[in-house]
Amino acid sequence: MTIHSVLQFTRTWIPLLIVLLFGSINSVYAQNNLPEFNDKPAYYDAGTRQLKELEKSQYNKIAKAKGLFKAEAGYFINGTSSPVKIAKKEELQFVVKVAAGADPSSVLDLGRFEVRKDQRVFIIATAKTGSSSTSFEKINFEVKKIKEGYYYLVVKNLEKGEYFFGSAEFMFAFSVE
Repeated sequence: MTIHSVLQFTRTWIPLLIVLLFGSINSVYAQNNLPEFNDKPAYYDAGTRQLKELEKSQYNKIAKAKGLFKAEAGYFINGTSSPVKIAKKEELQFVVKVAAGADPSSVLDLGRFEVRKDQRVFIIATAKTGSSSTSFEKINFEVKKIKEGYYYLVVKNLEKGEYFFGSAEFMFAFSVE
């Protein structure tokens, strides 16, 4: 082997090996820093590379008459703000574990609370004399696979406010500040 061929080998393969090594380290780190339980999203702080648990609450139902001819129904959490604070950024990442083969966007919905007095409220149905409506606004998010059963939920351009991911059994709340 000549010195020229050794130098050429070094220039070609060493940078590739370094990229592969760092990619492997990041991948192993990300895979070791994943949620333990299904359907329980956590905020991923890219700066600290840590997961932050969201405020977990059961669904507390609310049904209210609003005068003689109106009513509304939905869910609430006590308190005007979640203890889980997330700084407003263009893009927020959450991590969730779901059952194998499940689509995270079918398991979780993202919604925004309305703050009323000392509660965060999410209205899902309204009724007036002779009519009713059961629509509510979901917030879209992008799903990116980390590995089998684990996904990033990427949310873009959330305004400051109170939000939650809703699963079949729980609400996972957070504040964007």
